Amino acid sequence: MKHLDLLEHFSAADGGIAMQLRGAQRRLGSHDGVDIVRDDFADEAASALFLRVQRTATAESVRLRLAGNHLLKRCAIGGWMFEPTTPGEAVFWVPRLPVCRTLDGVGRIRAESPATLANMEIGGGEVAATFELAPDQVLDCVVWRLESEASGTDGSRAADELMTASALESQAFFAYASHTATRCAADFYTHIVHGQVYGACWAWPKKLKICDELDALALHMVASALGHSTGKRVYRLLRRQIVLAVLCRQDADGGFRHGEWTDEYESHNRLINGAMQLLATEFAAAPEPALEGALRRIARYLAEQVDHTDAGAWFLHDSLERSEEGMRHYPLAWERGRWLGKSPTNLLILNTHLDCMLALARERAACGDDTHDGLLRSAEACLRTVMSARPADWLFRPLLAVIALSLLPKAEQEQLPFARRALKRLGWKYLIPRWHLIRRRFPRLLMPAGYIERSLGQADFVHRYHGVHLMDFERLLACGAVDPKDPRWTSISDGLVDFGVNSRVTRLWKETAASRDSLAFWAEGLYRRCLRTRAQRDRELLATAVLDLHDAGLGLPPSLLGANGEIVPAQAAAPTPSAADARLRVINLGARKTPCLLVVNTATTDLPLAFEPPLAAAHPGWMDATRSVPARGWILLQPGPSDAEPGPASSSHAFLPARPR
Repeated sequence: MKHLDLLEHFSAADGGIAMQLRGAQRRLGSHDGVDIVRDDFADEAASALFLRVQRTATAESVRLRLAGNHLLKRCAIGGWMFEPTTPGEAVFWVPRLPVCRTLDGVGRIRAESPATLANMEIGGGEVAATFELAPDQVLDCVVWRLESEASGTDGSRAADELMTASALESQAFFAYASHTATRCAADFYTHIVHGQVYGACWAWPKKLKICDELDALALHMVASALGHSTGKRVYRLLRRQIVLAVLCRQDADGGFRHGEWTDEYESHNRLINGAMQLLATEFAAAPEPALEGALRRIARYLAEQVDHTDAGAWFLHDSLERSEEGMRHYPLAWERGRWLGKSPTNLLILNTHLDCMLALARERAACGDDTHDGLLRSAEACLRTVMSARPADWLFRPLLAVIALSLLPKAEQEQLPFARRALKRLGWKYLIPRWHLIRRRFPRLLMPAGYIERSLGQADFVHRYHGVHLMDFERLLACGAVDPKDPRWTSISDGLVDFGVNSRVTRLWKETAASRDSLAFWAEGLYRRCLRTRAQRDRELLATAVLDLHDAGLGLPPSLLGANGEIVPAQAAAPTPSAADARLRVINLGARKTPCLLVVNTATTDLPLAFEPPLAAAHPGWMDATRSVPARGWILLQPGPSDAEPGPASSSHAFLPARPR
C-alpha cells in the first residue's frame, strides 16, 4: 500500500516550477509511482494538488491521509469540504472523488471509472481514505487547500463560498467543443484532469477524451462571469488554474496537439483558437510577459496553417490537410479539388477559416502585433472571393428547396401532401448523398435563401453548422477586420437568420439528439447579432432560442453572461445578476456603463421579477414586486425608455419592453 500525506505534498517543494505568473505558479514532480501537479496561488492563499498514482507490484492500494480534526460536509457548489474543527485553519475542498483512468501514450483517456473506496476513517486526529488501484490504470485525485481567513471580494470566507450557491451558480452552461454542460463549480473537474483541460465527451471516432482548449475557453468564461457576479475567490482560482493549464500544454512551436481523429496526434486549429481567445482575455485583464509570449507563438503557428490559393490565403482546419499522407488518415469521406488553385487536400472548411482570422485579429489587438496584417488581408480577400461565388442559381434554388423539406420538424414532415413527401424522399435518398458532387461541378458555399455550406471538400450535407456560421460572421462584423456596415457581409448574417427562421431547422435541431447542440451556437450567434443591431426581432429570436435551449436540456453559451473578453473587456463588463427564481434566465446584453438585461421565463406560469443580493441593489429601479415576467416570455431591462417597441405576443412567447422607474 502507498501512503500519501496530503499536508506534506501541499507544503513540499515537489519537482520544479513549470509555469510562473504573477501570484500563481505550477509545480510538476514525480516520485515512486506518484505524479504530482500543484498550483499555488500566493495572492489568494490557496493551492490545488493533483495526484496521479500508479499501481505497482508492492502497492495495490493507496491511503490518502489528512492530519487534523475535520467535519465532512457536502458543498453547495459541488464536491465535499473537510472543515477544521479548530477555527482559522485551512479548509480542504474535494470537488470530485478519485477516478481510475486508462491512458494512452500521449495522455488521451481511453477509459475511466470511479475509484473503489476500500476504507475511510474520520477521527483520532486525522481523516484517511484507502482506494484500490486497478491494474493498467492510474488513480487521479484533486484536492484544494483554502486558507479560511482569506476572503472573496464580497467578504465571504472559504467555507461560506463552498456552502452557498446562487441560482446563477447552479445554472447549466454550455461547453463549446464537448457539447456538455457544467452545473456547478465542481463540474469543472469533469474537464480538469491532472492539471490539464479535457473535453468531457468521448470524441468521435476513437471514443477518447482529449485535451481541448475550446472547452477551456468556455470554462474560463464561466469562471470569469461567476467570479464577477458573486465576488467569490473560488471562481478567480478556477479561472487562473485554467490559464496555467493552457500555458503548460503549449508546444515549443506555439501549437497544441489533440489526436481527436487519429493516432498521428493531429492538431485542430479551432481548438487552438480557443487558447488564443482565452489567453488574450487574460492578457487584456492583467498583462504579463508569459501571456504575451504564448499569444505571439500561437499567432506564428496559425500563420503557417494556410493554403495559398489564387484568391489568397485560406486557413486549414487541421494538420492532416497539410499533406496527402495526412489525409490518408482522415476519418470522413472527402473530395479532392483544385478550385481557385487551392491544394487538393484543402477541404475549404469555412468556420475554421473565419475562426483563424478572428484569432489573429484578436492577437493583433491584444499585443499590438501587426506582423500578420498582410496574411489577414489575404485571408479576407480569399473569403470575399469564395463567398461571392454563386454559380448555377437556377439549379441550386430548386434543389435546396427539395432538401429543405428534410429540415422541417418531424411532425410537419409527416403532414406534407403526398407529392411533397415524395419530393422529400427523393431529396434525402438521392439528392443529399450526391450534394457534394453537384457542388464540385458548380463550386459555391453561399446558397440561395441564405444557407451556407460548411465545406467544399467534405462529401456531406451538414446543416448543423448553420448556427456556427451565424456566430462566426457576427464575430467577424465586430472584430474590425471588415466593415460592419458593408452589405456584402451584413447580408450574409441577414440571410443566415432568415434561413434559420423560414426553414424551421431550429425545431428539427431541438427534437434531434445528434443536432441539439446546434441550438447553443444559434443562440450565441443571435446574442452577438443583438449587440450589433439592437433590433426587437433579434431579441425575440434570442429569447426563443434560450427557451429552446432550456427545453432541450442544454446550458446557456457562456458568452450570454456578458464576460466574453472578445466582446467586452473585463474592466468594462457588467456583472450578471442572479434571478431569485432559478427558472428565470438572465442574458447580459450590456456593459458597465450601458447595462441591459434580457430576462427569459422558462416556466409555464408568470414569475415575479426579483434578483438575489448583492447585485440586486446595483439597479434598484429594476426591482419592482408588482412586475412579473410572463410565462414562456421575456422582458428587457435597461435604464431609461426602451429602444424597442412593443411586439405582439405569439401563442407561447411575449416581448415586454421594460421602462424601469
